Amino acid sequence: MEISNLRHKIVVDDAATIRALATDERIDRRFVFWPPLNGLLLGRLLRNLSYQGTHFPHMTPKNDAARITRYTQLWEEFNTRAAAMANGAEELEPLAAWIRQETDGEPGILVQQVIGSVFKPDFCATAESWQAAIALREDATSKNLPKLFWWQLTGKANRAKKLLGTLLDDDIVAMHGVAVAAHNLVATLRQLRALYATGERLTPEEAVEQTLSAPPVVYRQALAAGAVAGCPYSRFTLFLLKLKDANKGQQAKDMVFMSGTWSRCPAERWIPAVISGIWVRAQLKSFR
Repeated sequence: MEISNLRHKIVVDDAATIRALATDERIDRRFVFWPPLNGLLLGRLLRNLSYQGTHFPHMTPKNDAARITRYTQLWEEFNTRAAAMANGAEELEPLAAWIRQETDGEPGILVQQVIGSVFKPDFCATAESWQAAIALREDATSKNLPKLFWWQLTGKANRAKKLLGTLLDDDIVAMHGVAVAAHNLVATLRQLRALYATGERLTPEEAVEQTLSAPPVVYRQALAAGAVAGCPYSRFTLFLLKLKDANKGQQAKDMVFMSGTWSRCPAERWIPAVISGIWVRAQLKSFR
């Protein structure tokens, strides 16, 4: 277990502690720009992860009514689609061909296409839409200050969001899917390609188990003082929950989607079904 406690900022990579924080009523995504260092970090994140004055869904508070309503609808829609995906839906063939190394190029475009078409049937992912997703990720995480300053001057991140908004009818949840969540599925796709190259005949369930990828980090903030795992925290303490590290070190698969918590991902069943379906299609061609 690692809990790194800097003043007013706590980094957690322990699954049990993350679960405890997820059920703590004092911990939320109702972010306050204080103290100053946290304010700088949050300001950058929320500027990046907002569009037309609205935060991306994974940066909205627990009781945000619009997010709750939309995620409840998406939970049903994703679950309805999951069975067809797990059986190897035709639309997964481009991704299966990529992991068989029959095609090259950027897998992010293929991933965006599958995710985006859930929200908009005629969505068409392009090299430009994937570059926009990369730009938003770099704008949120890069430590290259001169580059970030230049991007602010030129409005690169804002142009990236405008491009995605135009392609997805300004649906901020869909934009989150193709610009933020897509990176996790791309990481999984790269692992599937490496697994396929070994020639190992895994079941779809085993392929999912070995490649499912969690987000690197999610953010929470304390609404009141408290303590977790013996570590005290003050009001406005910022928590960086390192889900990927928690999952990798402890095989805590609930970290991938924050299963069973108020912030669970509505695609919790659909994403594993997509991975399973890709593997099914890849294996069908391999063993004919």
